[in-house]
Amino acid sequence: MQKTLLKILLPALFLFGSFGPAKAEALSLELADSLSYQYYLAADWDQLLVLGKQAQKEGIDFKYLQQRLGYACFMQKQYYKSIRHYQQALKFDPQDKLTQLYLYYNGLNTGMRSFARYYAGKLAKTDFEQYTEDSGFRPLDAIDVEYSYKLAAHNQRDNANYQRFGINTFLTYQLSLYQSVSRFRQRSDQVNLSKQNEYYALLGWTPLQRLSFGLAYHYVDTKVLLGEDVYPYPGHVFLGKMDFWHQRLLFSLSASDFRNDYVRSSQLAAHLGLGFAGANNIYLKSSLFRVFENRVDLGSSGGRFIFKQTAGIMLFDKIWTEASVNVGNLDNFVDLDGLYIYNSLDRSTFRSGLSTYWYINKHWTFYLNYTYDTKNIVLYNEFYTQQSITGGLLWKL
Repeated sequence: MQKTLLKILLPALFLFGSFGPAKAEALSLELADSLSYQYYLAADWDQLLVLGKQAQKEGIDFKYLQQRLGYACFMQKQYYKSIRHYQQALKFDPQDKLTQLYLYYNGLNTGMRSFARYYAGKLAKTDFEQYTEDSGFRPLDAIDVEYSYKLAAHNQRDNANYQRFGINTFLTYQLSLYQSVSRFRQRSDQVNLSKQNEYYALLGWTPLQRLSFGLAYHYVDTKVLLGEDVYPYPGHVFLGKMDFWHQRLLFSLSASDFRNDYVRSSQLAAHLGLGFAGANNIYLKSSLFRVFENRVDLGSSGGRFIFKQTAGIMLFDKIWTEASVNVGNLDNFVDLDGLYIYNSLDRSTFRSGLSTYWYINKHWTFYLNYTYDTKNIVLYNEFYTQQSITGGLLWKL
């Protein structure tokens, strides 16, 4: 539907120039209008984009040209470039619904859901609303489940497992609420059982097309069983974040605070993401964290840095692959907008992972992850490796 809709609607965007014969020696606004329309009708996207570059050099620019260039990039799956052209078209006519619709489609195709829903809100209660798959209030937008099995290469550590269940709700076009419950279990020689039940909630708000905010709360109910004795360590994580998009660039700031009766860990982070043009949708994201920790038994440990690098690429249609690496002391590390808190028995000092997402259809996504950790038993200063296999399923209603 995304590909055919503009074919239906754009002919109605009649030309305001003539269809007269072209003059090879100069490009006028009228000629650029005529040629771009002809290339569009012929689906000659390469020639259309070449014409766009020539028009830019000549200082020629108008709404329909940017729309046609945006659609050419869209058809070539260069979604970030398509966004740029449609945003230029929007400068000529901020209320143009066709432009807003393709910004919505590009948001979906680049995984920027809040960006897409911002424009879906612009199309609400118009004739174009039928071409979107969003509504303002969706009490049950999506459900996801996740299971992880962790293999510890140490004779004093049993294998661990982790389960999670999440629900996403859209309160309005610009306001979302994600909630999740999870549990973690692991045995060791030192303790009979270490278990943790968790609740997580993230409230997201997108007041502007390029700006969003998030507030998260994560409750951590940690219990350590030693014989007949149970030692509870309930904890709380509070997180705030801000995301700003500019064309293919994403800049984010976040701050979190994790505390229980024995430790307080505060975390500041800056994130920089960049999406590259092309059909493979290559994406890079670098994150630098500064962690300040204060323990009841050890006092303040000062600050430490953690670096995380993520790279993603769509090698095959509907299959997205992402690799990541974390360097630094990950004890009590808060990651992915506060969804994960790494406060297990032994801290990780290095983590790398590879994930694959298979977009089966518009309702179902399956993902598989492999993670390799270097773990440190602080009491003995021993190191061992842990390998994790995680599978998950997302059902979009």
